[in-house]
Amino acid sequence: MEKTKLKQILEKRKMSQSDLFHIIKDNCNSYLGKDVISRIVNGKKQNYEIFTLLKICMALNVTPNQVIEKDSFIETQIKK
Repeated sequence: MEKTKLKQILEKRKMSQSDLFHIIKDNCNSYLGKDVISRIVNGKKQNYEIFTLLKICMALNVTPNQVIEKDSFIETQIKK
């Protein structure tokens, strides 16, 4: 399995999933569980709420397009 965009962002910034968890926890009124972050980072959870995406984007100062795995979604949705 390829690395998710989110995993690539974290690696490039030398950040751990735990770092992301703490940034979200410190800056948002509600936070994401470490298990949720892990599943998103590792591509096991691809269908999640927009507010979850926005928390990740705010924490990393990125846009949704930089995080969303659009190409893999499109591949699974096109009828052949």
